[in-house]
Amino acid sequence: MSSTAQRELALDIRLMQGTSRALFWLVALGCLFVAGHWLMQRSWWDIRAVRLQGDLQRISPVTVRADALPQLRGNFLTINLAQAQRVFEQLPWVRTAVVQRLWPMELAVTLQAQQPVALWREPGGAAQLLNTEGQPFNANLGEVQGLGLPQLSGPAGSGMQVLQMSQSLLPLLQGAHQSVAALALGSGGNWSLQTRTGLHIDMGSVPDSAATQQRLKQFLELMPQLEARYGRAIDGVDLRYPNGFAVHLQGVELPGMNNTTKPQSAGRKD
Repeated sequence: MSSTAQRELALDIRLMQGTSRALFWLVALGCLFVAGHWLMQRSWWDIRAVRLQGDLQRISPVTVRADALPQLRGNFLTINLAQAQRVFEQLPWVRTAVVQRLWPMELAVTLQAQQPVALWREPGGAAQLLNTEGQPFNANLGEVQGLGLPQLSGPAGSGMQVLQMSQSLLPLLQGAHQSVAALALGSGGNWSLQTRTGLHIDMGSVPDSAATQQRLKQFLELMPQLEARYGRAIDGVDLRYPNGFAVHLQGVELPGMNNTTKPQSAGRKD
């Protein structure tokens, strides 16, 4: 046999040997994968307990067991922690959730509850709650009835803007022993405020401007004097005038005007 034929035969043998080794390792790896998958699915890896911790004042463990636990998929080894986190964050009153494996065979779930600061409503939408970040969330409104939360409203996505406006008005209102009962941002950009004493204030489209803030301050300072002068309480004021404001006296109905919507021009012009 020639040397060339011997080299070709040796090459064929080496290729066959290499192919055999590759097939062997592929089969071995496949067997290991199947065996590992079988082992990971055994009942001894089942999650035996879910430990709740964090802010649980408004979060009911009964609700967690009923609504969240049936949605969890997998066992201690196979559960998707990110998916489990989303399940817990869909529960009422839950703002954030952190899910961790806890040996042996437990899950530790740290929950942060929503902090409601106002009732919230968007045009055509159902009533919700607003958290400290101006984000609407759903919960049982009956649980906050005793908190005296202000009622804020505005277009979709304006929760933070309306909340910040409400907070910016507090110093002026508190100086006159008033507070926000309701604040609305209309579709045209106009702001309407209702205080807890029943005073309605039309503030126009730029209530955070220095001029509007100054008119509001002047009105609140003059309000006791105006009420004493006219012998009636003021239940409405329009601040949309460039040089002053107009007030409406409680119980006064002007000819041809709706008493609840048309202010009486009895205000100050600076």
